[in-house]
Amino acid sequence: MIRRWDLEQEEYYFKIYDNNGNIIAYFQPDYGQIEPREREYEIIERMIKRGDIVYSGLLYIPMVRFNISNEDDYSIDEVLYNLSNAIEGIKRWKEFVESNKDRLGIVNVYVRRAYTDYDMLALLMLLKFSDGLRLSKRDMLATLGILLDTIVDNGLL
Repeated sequence: MIRRWDLEQEEYYFKIYDNNGNIIAYFQPDYGQIEPREREYEIIERMIKRGDIVYSGLLYIPMVRFNISNEDDYSIDEVLYNLSNAIEGIKRWKEFVESNKDRLGIVNVYVRRAYTDYDMLALLMLLKFSDGLRLSKRDMLATLGILLDTIVDNGLL
């Protein structure tokens, strides 16, 4: 199945959309040490317009949902079931990262509570682009699309 991803700049990072128009990830290139700091946004804008090359970045992507809301009460069995599913999802992500890190340029991963959904954990992947990644929509989609397709093919998204 061919997947079509889209990308939209939002300040200094990029939103990544699936073919249904849903935001599925955020990508923040590592722009390097920018001086002077007071002109950081202006310099980043210029780097993007010129299509400069970066060698790393962070991909922020949903990891697992606990399915436990603040408004509802749950039986112990329901909580155990939901947490067991979350733990299985975390194990699948761990296995995915360990078996694909070299091929996909995953340097490290960090887990944090999702910003917009407190019932979800998000994965922050530090990516390295050994040949560099041009800050152009086409090049970013081509490179990140390989990783996103692999994540989808492994049933993680």
